[in-house]
Amino acid sequence: MGNKKTNIFWLIAGIIITVIFFLPIIFSDYQKYVISFMGRSPYLAPFVIVIFRFIGVVLAPLPGAPISFASMTVLPWYEAWAWNFIGAESGAIVAFIIARKFREPVVAHFAPLGKIHQWQDKVSKRRQFWSFTGFRFVTLVAFDFVSYAAGLTRLPFRTFVVATFLVDIPTSLLFFYFGGLAVKYSIFILAVFGIMFMVAISILNHFQNRKEM
Repeated sequence: MGNKKTNIFWLIAGIIITVIFFLPIIFSDYQKYVISFMGRSPYLAPFVIVIFRFIGVVLAPLPGAPISFASMTVLPWYEAWAWNFIGAESGAIVAFIIARKFREPVVAHFAPLGKIHQWQDKVSKRRQFWSFTGFRFVTLVAFDFVSYAAGLTRLPFRTFVVATFLVDIPTSLLFFYFGGLAVKYSIFILAVFGIMFMVAISILNHFQNRKEM
């Protein structure tokens, strides 16, 4: 019963975040209002993006994609990338440290242990740098869970950080660059771009799972 209530809570919280951050994407008037408000408060958008991306990684069930897409509609792509990157990578490092220092009793408050243990088994087989780097590449969508899972293994912290940056910097740059181009031409193209990106990641994860079977 407790797990059911927890799942419902995370579902509702995820829906609220998705709705709030998709408003600038769906409604052009709201987008103009946000951009105008940002002109009067230039530090607010970076703060909101960094905080929510950080929270979205540390509180693993919460979605991060709506924040990324919304930021591309109100900021130049390189600024959107920078603030999203800072928030997400900080969250990943904190998730790793929480898992490494406090273990399962504390991790259970931030992410479902069942899913974390599934990733933990996969990470445990990849303690070498390049092996873990390849694994990080095919688990881009689940990198918040992977961060906790890595912290529960004996994977060196330096290996985790370097591999994470090595994968996330080029992939996120490409994502925000092409996402920014999509926004420039139309919101519809941005939606198509987002769907194609998620499908590509899902295919990578599918092949990774088949490889491990």
